[in-house]
Parts: sequence; C-alpha cells; structure tokens
Amino acid sequence: MEAEKILNLMRKAGYLNGDIREILSQKKEDEDIIQTLLRLNKIDEKTLIEFFKTILPGKVWTGEVENLDIPSHILNSIPQEFLRKNKVVPIKYENGRLHVLMLNPLNQTLINELRFYTKAGGIVPYVAPLSVIEKILDKQFPQLGDVLNQIQPDEEVEIEEEAEETSIEQLVQGAEEAPIVKLANGLIIEAVKMGASDIHIEPFEKKVVVRYRVDGVLRIYHQLPVNIKDNLVARYKIMAKLDIAEKRKPQDGRIRLKIEKKKIDLRVSTVPTVYGEKVVMRIQEAEKYLNVRLEDLGFEPDDLEKFRRAIWKPWGMILVTGPTGSGKTTTLYSALMERNQPDVNIMTAEDPVEVAIPGINQVQVNERIGLTFSNVLRAFLRQDPDIILVGEIRDLETGDIAIRASLTGHLVFSTLHTNDAPTTITRLTDMGIEPFLVGSSLILVVAQRLIRKLCPDCKQPHDIPKEALVRLGIIKSEDEDVVVYKASEKGCPTCNGTGYKGRTAVHEIMEIDDDLRKLIIKGGTADEIRELAKEKGMRTLYESGLIKVRKGITSIEEINRVLMQ
Repeated sequence: MEAEKILNLMRKAGYLNGDIREILSQKKEDEDIIQTLLRLNKIDEKTLIEFFKTILPGKVWTGEVENLDIPSHILNSIPQEFLRKNKVVPIKYENGRLHVLMLNPLNQTLINELRFYTKAGGIVPYVAPLSVIEKILDKQFPQLGDVLNQIQPDEEVEIEEEAEETSIEQLVQGAEEAPIVKLANGLIIEAVKMGASDIHIEPFEKKVVVRYRVDGVLRIYHQLPVNIKDNLVARYKIMAKLDIAEKRKPQDGRIRLKIEKKKIDLRVSTVPTVYGEKVVMRIQEAEKYLNVRLEDLGFEPDDLEKFRRAIWKPWGMILVTGPTGSGKTTTLYSALMERNQPDVNIMTAEDPVEVAIPGINQVQVNERIGLTFSNVLRAFLRQDPDIILVGEIRDLETGDIAIRASLTGHLVFSTLHTNDAPTTITRLTDMGIEPFLVGSSLILVVAQRLIRKLCPDCKQPHDIPKEALVRLGIIKSEDEDVVVYKASEKGCPTCNGTGYKGRTAVHEIMEIDDDLRKLIIKGGTADEIRELAKEKGMRTLYESGLIKVRKGITSIEEINRVLMQ
C-alpha cells in the first residue's frame, strides 16, 4: 500500500494529525512510512497498534517473545541487515507459510522480498511494536562483533574459476534428451493446469528456480539442479525457434502447442543474467479469449451499460488503461467479439498478436522492418475499416493518427499505461497531441485492475466494527447490515492454501460528455477532470473495489494490496 494512502487512512481514522505532504517530504528513500512516522514522533507504538487493531484486527500479534522457534534454514535465508533495516522478523514457519512481525503489514513490496528470500509458499504478516521486533531480532541474531570474533585469521578464501562454456553441439544434444524434453513439457503442462499466467525459469549460483504466477501472485514451485539450466533453456529456445548460440542478448519468440486439445500460445522472452539466461513464458489460451463475454469481466451493471453504449457508437476513440497484466487485452478482445459481424470490417495492429480471432484482420507490428504502429495505421485507413484496434499508443505519431482516424468516421480502440482514467487525458496532451483533438475524439476511458476473488469454499466472515466499515467507505451508515469476508489463513485444497481462487476486474469508467469535453479542450488538469467526472457519477477504482468487498467477492486486504484510495 502506498505511503500517501496509509497516511490518509490514518488521518481519516483519527490517528494522525499534521500535513501529509510535509511528512512525505521527510520520508527517506526505501524507508517504510510507519518507520518515518515513528522517527518523526508523529505517532507512538500504542497509537500504531490501535490503528491496526481498527483496520486489521486479526493482524495484531499477541504472542510471547520467549516462545518462538524458527527453523535455522529460514533464519539463514534472510540477511540480518535486511531484517534490521526494514524492522521485520520471522516468528513461525508452518505448512510452508512464514509468519512475520512487521511495523506495516500492508507493505506488499517488503512481503514480496521476504517471499523471494525464504522461498516460502506464503507470507503471513502481523503488526507488532518496534521494541518487540528489535527484542526478537537481538535474540535471534548475534551482533556483528560476535560474528567477527569467530573468524579465524588464517582462513583462506578460495577464488572460483569460471566454468567453461558449453558448445552448441552439446547444448542441442542435451536439449533433445528425453529427461530434459519431459521436464520442459511437464513444467508447461503443470502451469497450464494450475491456471498460471506466467512461467519463470530463473538460474542462480547453485540452483534453478521455477516460479508460476497464479491469480496475479508469483510463487516458487520447484528448485532444480543447477547443472540442467543450459539444456533446459536451450530446449525452450529450440521450441520457440530462437538462436541457441546467442546468449548475450535478449530474445523473444513464440511457442504454439496443444494441451488436452486446447490451443495454448506461449510468448517466450529470454534475458541474460549473471548466472545464465532467464526465461519467462506468458501463457495465453485462445479459447479463453474467444469465449469471454462482457458480462464475465466484472463490470457493475451501470458500468457495463456505459461501456456497451460506447462500443456500439459509429465513431470516436475508446481507451483502456492500466499496468501490464491488468486485463486490458481481454476487455478489448471481448468488445471486438461483440462487434464482430460480417457487415463490420475490423482491423487490428498489435505487438504481438495475442490471439487469432476468426473474422478479424490482425497485423503483427514489426519495428525491425519498419512496420510500426503508425505505418500500419496509415495503411489501415486505405482498407475501408469500420473499427480499428491499436495495441498501444506509444508516441505522438501513433496517437495523432489514431485520433484523426476516430474523427473521420472510424471507431478506434487502444490502450495506454496510466494509473487511472483522468490521467489518461494529460498523458495524451503530454505526448504533444492537441487538447482539442483529444477532447473531440474521446468518448470513453476505462481504467482497470485485476483483483483476486476469495475462495468460495474457505472464505471466512471478517469481524470488523461497523464504525470502521463506515470510515473505509464500505457502508454509508452503521444501520446497514453487511457481512465482510476475509481469506482463510490456512486455505483449502480448492485454492492451494492461498485463500483466493480466480480473479475479476474492477473498473473506473469515465464517459466523456459535453462538460468534460469542454474542460479537456480548455486544458484542464487531471485533478480538475477527476473532480468533474466524479460529479458526473464516475466511480474510482477503489470505490469499485469496495463494491466487490460488499458483495463478498474479495477482501479488504486484497483491495488495499492492489488499489489506491
């Protein structure tokens, strides 16, 4: 959770006074905002615990310092400097999940780093006072002086020689051996069956780590012997038709295969690292895209009506924004599928073409041969299109042509990497596109994120005081009777012990009406556009997330992890 969001939450809850901007200006780089508040004496330990009791009552630790028993392999896996700097300490390791004490259990970046260090199946964070965390750290880890005293002065350091590079013939031979072929295929099959979106093959000094991203969360699933890394990477490069002799440069390719009669596309990317090439494969299942309807995407009924009204307009521009992996492609493809009729000429320029859709003319952009988005768009305008999809507006030239196409009788879909709908407008003008062109062409902007859904088999009621629910905006008054749910700590077989199963999207939909159009053309700021859009009925991403909490689809913790208030 971002620092500013936590400060706003604390101030709303009545636990913080003072100017938030001033506090943020005094925050050191890489310092957690709770550490900043303690350092500046803006809060004390008692206030900190009371605050987290209000918003995360089940996450306040009440155990005893003396009764801790942490396995040595966990303690040895995390650098002491990291723990002391970030004021975090492990307290229990159970069923593959590591329980830790932190000053800020909402610090997802720190949680991800702990997962990386420990290779734990999950991190269960609890909040504790700084004095308790430091007491446990002193108990679990010897001070630096004690360690230095144990080093013998006559001990030698052995410098390891670099291993000889494997020849191409040996690589090909090793990559074609039955065990490597079976392993390479097995990892892909396992990931597909688990519903993973990405496979990471990562070489380290003494092992090869295999991680899958399931429901948006990356976890370690296998640790393989280091001596197979070259053959395994070579196998995937052969499958993706990449150059196995080239190990110094990044490469991109594609693997197409069938698993249980399903067509699977893998986008393959290799990058040279210190210990060898890392391979990341994005898994795409064509049938998933082709069978998804707009009703399946998590739109609230009124938002779906706005979106559907826009995609059936004869001309104009519709933009879908969000970070990588936020479901933009799925939303756009679903819209195209709804408009895909014999009397409609749909043309797309993509990099890469995610999924081949029958009835749609799709062009793969190739920058190396000069087939850029802007060049493809110019060609499209001579092909009598009704609807044009531009994979991404990356520069002024592409944006300018796309907007002019939308003003000359074409419906144009595209994407941008912005955090919310209003900042999309300023991003386009910052590129150099004239505000009057942006205001005249845009008809709808959709910002979206993907959030994990609670496992239906093991989700549990979350006992939160009604006054806290009112402060968080989940209910308007304490008279409302709403049951809020949270993820089970232990999970169940259905969700692989995570407490979450599947994902859905939350949306921020900004319809461009005459008033907003005038403000955009006048050169209004993102804040001015946001305020006017909210007056017109736009729900922010966070407000859309709270609706999912009210409906029991997701948890407060997941909304706070993914969204900004």
